[in-house]
Amino acid sequence: MAILTYSARTLLAKYLITHPLFLAIGRGKKSWDTDPEAPDYEDTDLLSVIGYKKLTRSFFVNEDDNGEIDLPGGRYYSASETPTRHACLEFQFKYGEAVDVEIREVGIFADTVITGGLPATQTYFTPSQVIAKGTLITLEHLEAPDTFTPNKKGCYRTVLTI
Repeated sequence: MAILTYSARTLLAKYLITHPLFLAIGRGKKSWDTDPEAPDYEDTDLLSVIGYKKLTRSFFVNEDDNGEIDLPGGRYYSASETPTRHACLEFQFKYGEAVDVEIREVGIFADTVITGGLPATQTYFTPSQVIAKGTLITLEHLEAPDTFTPNKKGCYRTVLTI
C-alpha cells in the first residue's frame, strides 16, 4: 500500500499557497442555526453564495502549543520560515464588504476566474463578477451565523493540513 509522504504533502501545501485562492461566503440554510448539518464530501459549491474574497495572506505554520496563531478547538500554530504540510490562509474583509447578510457557510476555491476589466485593487467580488468558481477545496458550515456591519469587518483564518 502506497502512502503520501510528508515531503509530498509539503509540496502540495506549497502549491496551494502559491495558487490563486478565494473564500466564498454563503447564506446556507436558516435551519442550520438550530439543527447543524455537516458538509458533504461530494459538495462542489456553497448553497447560496454571497461573494468571493481573494486570499489576503498565506504562509507555512507548524503545530505549536505555545504558538501565537490560535484556531477553534484549542489548536495553536507558529509561523515557519521553511515549507511545511500546514498552510495558514487568511482572508481579510474590508469595511463595507458583505454587509448585513448572515453568513452560515464558507468554502475555499482554487482556480476562480474573475470578470475582466475590474479594478486591480478590488479583492471582493459578487457572484456576477465571477466567470468560473473553480474547484472547492474546503467547505465549512459555521456553528453560528456571522454578520458584518458597516462598522465591523471580518477575517477568516484557517490552517490546511495536508
